[in-house]
Amino acid sequence: MSLFNGFIVAVFSCLFTFLSGCTIEPLYRHVSQVSTPTISLLHGGVSERISTGLSEKLAAIVIEEPSDHFSQMVRNHLLFLLYGHGGKPSVPVYQLLLQTSVFTRTSVEINSDREGDRIGHSSVGTIVSRAAYILKNMKNEPVAKGTGTMSASFDRLRQEYATVQAEKNAQKRVAEELAERIFMLLAKDLAKISTF
Repeated sequence: MSLFNGFIVAVFSCLFTFLSGCTIEPLYRHVSQVSTPTISLLHGGVSERISTGLSEKLAAIVIEEPSDHFSQMVRNHLLFLLYGHGGKPSVPVYQLLLQTSVFTRTSVEINSDREGDRIGHSSVGTIVSRAAYILKNMKNEPVAKGTGTMSASFDRLRQEYATVQAEKNAQKRVAEELAERIFMLLAKDLAKISTF
């Protein structure tokens, strides 16, 4: 009987150890900004800690309207990163001017057929993008500027529709990654500015 009692004690001690690490909290609880000096933002699986003062500065940026579809994708993701699910700031403090460029680079694969003829067809494409930004205050004075570049590869298949979809997906990936890069550069630039 003492072996059974020892087994029960071991099971309960393991269960107690396992459950002591669990806490029960509301999923959407409101955290006071006074008690927590930082908030956490997730970008691609990497947790970045940004102070509440910096997040307020980031949320006070308005972005100019884009001129093309790729710029619109970059702007939309950047707006999501800056404001979350909220709207534009009621009193903007900064304005962001974005200039983006994107192009597709292809690689050619040479295959030999049975007769020995060399046939070339593109096999891999790479979307390369670049964004330059100028952050200005509302007096139209430059506060910061920078550039970011991103690229993503995609397979060029023999089916035209599959290739077009792969290229569109790569463009969307590049636009989102470029927006995240610009967001981090803006956070770095605004962290250097002491006054709001």
